[in-house]
Amino acid sequence: MVYALLAVLGFSLALMALVAASSQRHRFLVPRMPTGTLRSPPAEQLESLKRSGNFRGVSIETRCRAAMKLAGREFDFADAPLLPVTGCDAAVCQCGYIGLPERRAVHDRRSGTDRRKAQRNGANDRRSGRNRRQQPLAQPA
Repeated sequence: MVYALLAVLGFSLALMALVAASSQRHRFLVPRMPTGTLRSPPAEQLESLKRSGNFRGVSIETRCRAAMKLAGREFDFADAPLLPVTGCDAAVCQCGYIGLPERRAVHDRRSGTDRRKAQRNGANDRRSGRNRRQQPLAQPA
């Protein structure tokens, strides 16, 4: 029984080593794709953010020292600085625009029914009938 268990354990270890070796060989045969997403040029980024209508402006995602002075600032589309920033020393500028989402409600969130009518209980509405302010004030005796 012990020999059978050792044989199964040895076979499984050999199988795992074979799988690990084949995956290492495969890694060199097929190059990996870059993990980051490929960016469109900054001018296209700005135009696509404008066209979407979901953003009120942009902020700058900085990847170089020249753009660090713009970090954390918010710009309207008309005032957004052009990228790459003057003084950028990168061969290909990696800075980009980040859209600032429009937080104002663009649609009416009300359900369409007035809930206040349900709270008034119909006939017990004190505001129906005569106006209380037109009554003469009682004179103290």
